[in-house]
Amino acid sequence: MGVMRILIADDVVSERLYLTACLTNLGHHVKSVSSAAELLKCYSEFQPDLLLVDIEMPEQNGIELVHTIRHRYPEWVPIIFLSGLNDPHIIAKAIDVGGDDYLVKPINPIILAAKMQAMSRISIMRQRLEHTTAQLQKVNKLLLEQANEDPLTKLANRRYLDQKLKEFIALHGRNNLPLTIILLDVDFFKLFNDFKGHIEGDNCLKLLSSNLKNIFNRAGEVCGRYGGEEFIVLICNCDEKQVIKECQRLKDAIQRLAIPHENSLISDQLTVSQGAISWVPTGLELVENLYQAVDTLLYQAKENGRDQFVTAEYPHSLVSHNEN
Repeated sequence: MGVMRILIADDVVSERLYLTACLTNLGHHVKSVSSAAELLKCYSEFQPDLLLVDIEMPEQNGIELVHTIRHRYPEWVPIIFLSGLNDPHIIAKAIDVGGDDYLVKPINPIILAAKMQAMSRISIMRQRLEHTTAQLQKVNKLLLEQANEDPLTKLANRRYLDQKLKEFIALHGRNNLPLTIILLDVDFFKLFNDFKGHIEGDNCLKLLSSNLKNIFNRAGEVCGRYGGEEFIVLICNCDEKQVIKECQRLKDAIQRLAIPHENSLISDQLTVSQGAISWVPTGLELVENLYQAVDTLLYQAKENGRDQFVTAEYPHSLVSHNEN
């Protein structure tokens, strides 16, 4: 028989002492209190596996107490009612309110031991179920992370970016707030890979991704891998003036990394080009159209010489602000 933590509530001292002695002799950890208020006070700290609750208690009776417990603590813990009354209607009411069993006083020690054996089995099954549930939650969390995470960079993947962008469009549309999308691309990354190899290329993307996480780590900021050496940054409540500062902040951070890129055609270290749009959504924008708009601005940044950013409003005429 497994050991249980048993909490007793009974206002009669002799009954409490008797039950405590019997249950302790059976090997259980027992705590007894004299009222409903005391039980509720020590419930969370004691973390019982089983409750023995007297029906006839002053101030708040056992049925009222159990009703409170079942509403306050969603995790199910078995409850046995204690009473000197063997009334079928009272027993039915006790079970209906959330009790699991019923013992009539004076309690026979043999019957008590048998009940505890049955409750111990239930407690063991409950513990196994809790353990299994915890393991399943870990597995589900891992699967969700894998479903939403790019395996190389550990940033959000395209699937998750699409989902968050749709959520942000709806949220900002409802609240009339500006939203920003930045698309950045590593300049001449093919030349980097050709010269240093794909392992160093992967390490470069990992370092860049880690830096992006550090730059955009505030609430309402999401960064992810768009594909290849392209990355997306979503920034909530960010207007066209602020987006220029954010792009510059990103450019400065990449410069501070000082990753050598000897084969770059514009610098001796790694640089990125950026395209960014900022606008107040209507809530009806399509993700594909937004990506196309920001990709157009990224292409302009590359055409202008790279290692710079181009920003514009959307869905207007994309009159852009260039940074050289």
